[in-house]
Amino acid sequence: MTITVDHLRGEAAREVLGEEYVLLYLATRAEPPYNSGPLYDRDRYLERTTRQAEATGFEAVSARDEDGRLIGFAFGLPMAAGRWWGGETTPAPDDVLDAEKFLVIELNVAAGERGKGYGRRLLEELLGGRGEAWATLLSTPRAPARAMYAHLGWDAVGTCRPAPDAEAADVLLLKLDR
Repeated sequence: MTITVDHLRGEAAREVLGEEYVLLYLATRAEPPYNSGPLYDRDRYLERTTRQAEATGFEAVSARDEDGRLIGFAFGLPMAAGRWWGGETTPAPDDVLDAEKFLVIELNVAAGERGKGYGRRLLEELLGGRGEAWATLLSTPRAPARAMYAHLGWDAVGTCRPAPDAEAADVLLLKLDR
């Protein structure tokens, strides 16, 4: 199948607040290990993502099949030197803390489309040509995507519980080619 990947910047990146994105997010988060936990409900996704989409440098990528159906998306934003994940978090390595980073906030691929390289392609599009030294993301240890991240070279450097009602996630890092 041929897919089209679009890079969304500026106002266009707010597309991730649209209903088709919300529905794909909710479908993904209804599966184990997320099981529709409170962190993953519609209102919290929209609240969080609205705030993130207003940040300078917020970008998204989407993948669509030949019929125009959304099959995946990813988004993130820059994080300045000296900043790190919030919540209950393992401190960042000094060299990472002192550098600019790009946070991959979401990566979602429709259930029937996984295992075809679309997640990797979305990440490559989102992170390609970035000026930051590092990319970082949070991954639930039991999530199927966790193995993909390891295969792509992401290293675990600690844990983060981003909200009191969230499970601890692995903090992953990837050195970006600049």
